Amino acid sequence: MKVRDIMDSSPDIIRTSDTFEHLIKILDEVKHHVVFVVDKEEKLAGIVTEGDIIKVLVPKYVTVDESLISIMDVNYFERKCKECKNLPINEIMSKTTFSVREEDPIIKAAALMVVNKIHTIPVVKDSKIVGIVSRLTLIKHITKVLAET
Repeated sequence: MKVRDIMDSSPDIIRTSDTFEHLIKILDEVKHHVVFVVDKEEKLAGIVTEGDIIKVLVPKYVTVDESLISIMDVNYFERKCKECKNLPINEIMSKTTFSVREEDPIIKAAALMVVNKIHTIPVVKDSKIVGIVSRLTLIKHITKVLAET
């Protein structure tokens, strides 16, 4: 089977020009815990995961020395949320993305997820996003395949 046979053709999308605040507002409607980022030509530019959102709020020095967490004040997180309100998405997103095409075999999507330790993968056509395949999508497909035997 091909990726087109199992993909969700309504991925969650945000623009590079959108802000952190806009991203947070749409998160309640996000289905796959990931939002794909498109540029002004609607081409895939990156991805924002829940991890990317949290990472932007945590100071970089904590990743070097966890003991520094104890010196942060109790309201740091809330203050940082407000400071990031107008931060453009292109400063939050991960720019490196893997993708598959609709005509690719399902195993390609599965292999890219395993090899790159990712949970979702965009489906693109002419560099524009047309769908998404998640690990849950693959599990549902496995269930369907096994039910056929």
